[in-house]
Amino acid sequence: MKTAVLIGASGLVGSFLLENLLQSKEIGKIHLFARRTLGLNNPKIEEHLGDLLSADFWRIQLKADLVYVCIGTTKSKTPDPDLYFKIDHGIPQNAAKWAGKNEAQRLMVISSMGANPGARNSYLRIKGKMERDVRKEFPNSVIIRPSLILGTRGEQRFLEGLGQLLFRRIKLFIPKPYRGVEAKDIARALFRISLADKVPGLILSESISEIASA
Repeated sequence: MKTAVLIGASGLVGSFLLENLLQSKEIGKIHLFARRTLGLNNPKIEEHLGDLLSADFWRIQLKADLVYVCIGTTKSKTPDPDLYFKIDHGIPQNAAKWAGKNEAQRLMVISSMGANPGARNSYLRIKGKMERDVRKEFPNSVIIRPSLILGTRGEQRFLEGLGQLLFRRIKLFIPKPYRGVEAKDIARALFRISLADKVPGLILSESISEIASA
């Protein structure tokens, strides 16, 4: 059985991915890297709590086969641009460096459709720089680039919820690469790809649902 590390288990995609890992007979242990406990009582789970922005946190030493990075924030939650960059870029980069030092087999990272280090849009530019620097630290990383992530979040985001409703209603009229993707499908695709014999380095949004349902 394999050992997994999950970063971002409290998020929308991360919570679905945690369910997949818990239900899988191929996963024997799940290490959660997080700031706060999820309060789950399950023998497969071991939590490692601390400040993921601190270099001290990444001194954790353990054997992990699979590392999943589902971390991310929003400008509404993190208006400080420096802190935003440290979360969306710094944590995945540190996770990639950690995965390499601890001889992980695979690293799976959620990015975004349109990610480009030269993009004018700051969100896509940060995601592009994150992808670039993650690959420097862990060359065989698997990057998944979803379009709008659909699903019910713990906190209310009015405009995002309105956008999700619109995407669902006009889905058939939107070109496939730009359609919203269900969070549960992203999680399932991440899980399936991580256990496959051969994995692509990049998974585009239009392929996610097909991989999830295969």
